[in-house]
Amino acid sequence: MITVYSTLRRLRSLLPLALLATSLATAWAQTESTGVGGGTLSWTVAYSSGRCGEEGDNSYQSWSFSAFEFAYGGSTYSVSGGGVYFNSPGTSAGCPPSGAQPTVLPISLPSNVDNGCVVDFTPESGGSGYATLTNNCPVQSLTGYVDPKYVVVGVTYAPPGPASFVQYQASTTVGTTKSLSNSFTGSNTSSVSLTYSGGIPGFFSGSETGSYSATNSQLSKSTSTVTTSIQVQSGEKTFGTGNYYAPVDNDYDVIWIWLNPVSAFTLTGSSIVWNGYGYDENDQNGLDIVGIELGYLNGHFGAMPPQYATAIARAWAAKQLFASGQGPGLTSSDLAQIAAADPFSVSSYATSEIGYVPPSPETGDHRFTMSACTSAQSFDYDQASPSQPAEVYTCTLTYTNTSTQAQEITNTFAQTFSVDKSFSGGPFWAKFSLDLKSAYTLTWVTDEQSTITNTNASTAALSVQGPTCNNVTQGVGPCVPVYDASGNEPTQFDVYQDNMYGTFMFAPIHYF
Repeated sequence: MITVYSTLRRLRSLLPLALLATSLATAWAQTESTGVGGGTLSWTVAYSSGRCGEEGDNSYQSWSFSAFEFAYGGSTYSVSGGGVYFNSPGTSAGCPPSGAQPTVLPISLPSNVDNGCVVDFTPESGGSGYATLTNNCPVQSLTGYVDPKYVVVGVTYAPPGPASFVQYQASTTVGTTKSLSNSFTGSNTSSVSLTYSGGIPGFFSGSETGSYSATNSQLSKSTSTVTTSIQVQSGEKTFGTGNYYAPVDNDYDVIWIWLNPVSAFTLTGSSIVWNGYGYDENDQNGLDIVGIELGYLNGHFGAMPPQYATAIARAWAAKQLFASGQGPGLTSSDLAQIAAADPFSVSSYATSEIGYVPPSPETGDHRFTMSACTSAQSFDYDQASPSQPAEVYTCTLTYTNTSTQAQEITNTFAQTFSVDKSFSGGPFWAKFSLDLKSAYTLTWVTDEQSTITNTNASTAALSVQGPTCNNVTQGVGPCVPVYDASGNEPTQFDVYQDNMYGTFMFAPIHYF
């Protein structure tokens, strides 16, 4: 027998000796945690006293143990077992033997809680006792997953002007690094053990399907974080802002949202191991990633268009289990939190961090670092000469290692998740829900993207074209209108890299 849990606290002190002569029986119930299976073992103790012996000249006390119950994951199970503990002059004729009868009570936990494990409960005087596990009670590992509503996997920033674009190449990646250790109670930690070698796996009805999204990958940056690299499909571009003559408008930035993520876990004793991400095949066979402009998330562009509204409604998840008041679709609160992934969603960010006169090697909050594309000089945003097309500026953008300061940046947010009905009432969900700090909630910490240069370097092709001239007379000015006629719009930009998502941002000079 191997003792694995501490002795339970005393239920009560012994009853006053004055009760011994009354032969009254007094009953009470006391609940104590045994630590067995992560639940709570409770029982009823009935106290009695009386006389024994041939002449009744001896007294005894007894504590009867019965009605054992095991509370686990919101459910309570009746379990077998019972016995008595005597304080008695057992050598006298007619008196019960002193001690526990039987010495050890075998209590069988339900098979769906701890795989049919038997707990040996040893009664003690006063109604207390302690529990041990027999050698045939191995620590059970439970595997399962929960479904976050979304994961923000990237932010791509709009270059200046409607004819401009930035294209993240099909052979390269953008992505994010996240940890979940803040989601669980103080007695538990969330380490990372990535067991999926074939990319990001699919899950359906409580199990892994064997399908993998091989073009997307993940790796462990440290013992508690997962870096997910999302391959941008060929031809996808982040286009420029909507007005040649007002080229700085972060409402055209695109936030990339993964809408069918799965977070897989292995639970062993008090250990919680995060196995990284998968995708839910109730939606589709593959990752469902949608890029939505900041202007739709913050309402500046008006109502969400149908192609986005349908995607974020997540109707395919309607049969999953949600917290009270929650449902499958992204709420206004979710959209506001997603928008916050772009620091320019806060109107004061540009003036406080970029300022009037870049370049600075790094913004004060360390979120953005100067890109090698413009480390020597900025690029121009100029209007075309009369009857000529505007010049096109191009550059290949390459993500580089961040500074030590940039490795300190984090962003923390909480979001709700759902549970596949296959896990409802089962041991995985029972234990996982007990370990959470907040019900149906995961707290994510987004970290800086230091691993990207160790896997696939993020590169992009930038193309920027300024406004046309629209002159009235062929070959003769003035342009109609004249760009920057009053000197209030920028004519130069610098390229910065986003140290959190591995993408690139375009900062105007002499503007904010």
